[in-house]
Amino acid sequence: MKLGEGVKGVYISVDVDCLDPAFAPGVSHIEPGGLSFRDVLNILHNLQADVVSADVVEFNPQRYTVDGTTAMVAAKLVRELTAKISKMKD
Repeated sequence: MKLGEGVKGVYISVDVDCLDPAFAPGVSHIEPGGLSFRDVLNILHNLQADVVSADVVEFNPQRYTVDGTTAMVAAKLVRELTAKISKMKD
């Protein structure tokens, strides 16, 4: 059975705290040894269920980094989730 196979509707909440600080240093609670950005994308891309709604949480602009890495990561996740929702089957 594949991840989410046979499920009619799924709400996805991506907490960017799960990412290793190398990928998302501007979060509320860093997680050394956390997931890579590619790990999270692979999970989203392999999800077979229809995503009906989603959010991205725990980006902390007060921990802003000079290059804006975390903001770019959060924006990319929102884009990927939006694309997943737009491909929802009837």
